Amino acid sequence: MKPTKLGSSVSFIASALAIDDLARCRGAEVITRDIAIIGGGAAGTYAAINLKDRGKSVIVVERRGSLGGHTSTYHDPTTGTPINYGVQLHHEDSTTRDFYARLNVTAGPGSFPEVKTPLYIDFTDGSPILNYSIPQPSENYFQALHKYPYLENGIELPDPVPEELLLTWPEYMERFNLTNDAIATYSRPATPGDLTKYLALYVFNYLNTVLLEEQVEGKIIVNANGDLSELYRNALAELDSDVLLNSVVVSGQRGRKPTDGVKLCVSTPKGKKWIVAKQLVFSAPAVLKNLEPFSLDEREVNIISEFEGGFYYTGIVTDFGLPTNYSYTNRGQNTEYHIASVPGVVMFNPTNVEGTYYYWYNSFSDMTREQVETDTRNTIKLLQRTVTGADVSAEPKFPAFKSHTPLHPITSADAIRRGIYREVYSLQGYRNTWYTGSLLVPGSSQLWNNTNQLLPRIIAASEQ
Repeated sequence: MKPTKLGSSVSFIASALAIDDLARCRGAEVITRDIAIIGGGAAGTYAAINLKDRGKSVIVVERRGSLGGHTSTYHDPTTGTPINYGVQLHHEDSTTRDFYARLNVTAGPGSFPEVKTPLYIDFTDGSPILNYSIPQPSENYFQALHKYPYLENGIELPDPVPEELLLTWPEYMERFNLTNDAIATYSRPATPGDLTKYLALYVFNYLNTVLLEEQVEGKIIVNANGDLSELYRNALAELDSDVLLNSVVVSGQRGRKPTDGVKLCVSTPKGKKWIVAKQLVFSAPAVLKNLEPFSLDEREVNIISEFEGGFYYTGIVTDFGLPTNYSYTNRGQNTEYHIASVPGVVMFNPTNVEGTYYYWYNSFSDMTREQVETDTRNTIKLLQRTVTGADVSAEPKFPAFKSHTPLHPITSADAIRRGIYREVYSLQGYRNTWYTGSLLVPGSSQLWNNTNQLLPRIIAASEQ
């Protein structure tokens, strides 16, 4: 990854576009709020509800047709059964329980989604991986994790950064005698890219105490009716006209002083809207593509452009054609520790609807829905030919799909050495903008907690 050398040019071009787009937005309806929130995922929805509860007016701009971000729920058309195919559960803590209660969602006993007898198969040729199982991380892993408490709920690194954290994970395991944890750490399904290339820093940040408490101790809560999207539907009903769905920021201006505020031109299904706000909360993934309309200056471009990656997709498949008393997980037949091939399907997991599975797909580059579903279909047809009892005539159907790209963008060891994460934290409040997305923590519950801690500063800035 290379730092940009075009910061001032990009800023100049963006400013020119901003003037042009803002000019085209003149005459549009003006929406005046204390705080504008970009992105209606976990962090954005949490911020909107809690800011309103604290007396602040808000407007949420969400590019999709619903709130929820990485939370995706498909309802079986015959039975109405909800099937979550993105976020599967939440960490049990007071912030999560309070948010459930605030939105009138009944928390049920937590458990991981139904997993039937697992079959581990190389999805490139259909061969089974025999005598294979996935252990929990050992006490040695816990001891290593606890050496770096600043990675648990963010990436607030010391200066200098410990060099061992900038080793790749295979290098770290070898140096610190953790190779017995290779299978446990390489088997986390919701990690984009190639874990053998991940820095140790990211492994500890992702496979943190919160996630381990979920996996090992069962500290989990879910919606009692099984529909994790209800939380966001209830939030949408309450926020009502304070949410602009299927909408994107065309261009924006952000002042340097609190009194300068924020002005955004937003394209909505009902035409362009002007948003005039005191502060901006950016809850969408903080990557350059998403932030380009906001007239970034050179400092912002040079920081944000360091982050990339996170190509990940999920969906639902019916008419599966494989025996439904199994779950199917991709593992390499001839790779070290049986690491799965990328790009490709991560796994097919059964649901409460017989014959309906959800799948997750991992890639090194951005892909269209057609590309993901074509490759997923080819994988299923391969498995139909190699798994005993399969129906080779079954033709898979794909009623639901979602791109989760970019999922947890990352940066290089050199950028981290130079202090890129200190620079990220220094952006909080800069040009009246605050960042609450998943750049620093992976899970919804952690996003809620981190957003909650940031709200007093956002509110104070809005009152200057």
